Amino acid sequence: MAAYRLDAWLAEHYDLPLDIVQSYILRGHALVNGSRGKAGQSIRPERDRIEFHPPDSVRNRGTHKIGPALDALAARGQSVQGRICLDVGASHGGFSRALLDRGARRIYAIDVAYGIFDFELRRSEQIVLLERKNIKDIADDWFDPPFYEAGELFIVCDVSFISLLPVLRALRSFLERHGLQADGLFLLKHQFESPESTDAGVIRDDHLRVSIEEATLDKIAGLGWMHDGSYPSGLPGRRGNQETFLWLRLPASNKSQK
Repeated sequence: MAAYRLDAWLAEHYDLPLDIVQSYILRGHALVNGSRGKAGQSIRPERDRIEFHPPDSVRNRGTHKIGPALDALAARGQSVQGRICLDVGASHGGFSRALLDRGARRIYAIDVAYGIFDFELRRSEQIVLLERKNIKDIADDWFDPPFYEAGELFIVCDVSFISLLPVLRALRSFLERHGLQADGLFLLKHQFESPESTDAGVIRDDHLRVSIEEATLDKIAGLGWMHDGSYPSGLPGRRGNQETFLWLRLPASNKSQK
């Protein structure tokens, strides 16, 4: 169970500059286990209850990040209307909100943290919230019959501090075990695929960014996922990193080697 500074963890999950997050913490917008948080305190998201109540413009940032990519897929005839969805790394629910706005039927929202998911979205009957769950440990008993009866899923994914590869590996194993087809938008954060290539956490060289993306796509193909397109994030990362949504697909019959 990894430990993080409260300010750094919130900055990453909400895609905000560190100084902005620190100002919100000072103003009492962050609580840890019911007590007012301090910027430098150590937290363990899988254990601690973390509440963050920023302005609406911040809460909707995730929605603005993924919205253009979802609309681009819809223009290609791949709408999420009426689909069963999985939101991996749901955080405060920005991606879930974007899915609901576009007609998703039901969303299973997964995050390692506890308490940061938007209060309004928590009350939605269309959302099943799975907190304190690490997607790398995805298990059969997390889900109800409607999930398995769907046959195919649409997945959105935004994870921080780790590569996409272990996430995709765990998902593939789980989906194949249950004969489920899936496609979705996975946010590629180049800085976490090749952290040794960053300058203070930022990939500044466009050629390097392309190289990292190509290398990552090669590894993704080796896991059995098919790449059907790429779309730029509607907003840059908090430090200016240019991030990319990968439209990936895993047919139920795909049995790639582990």
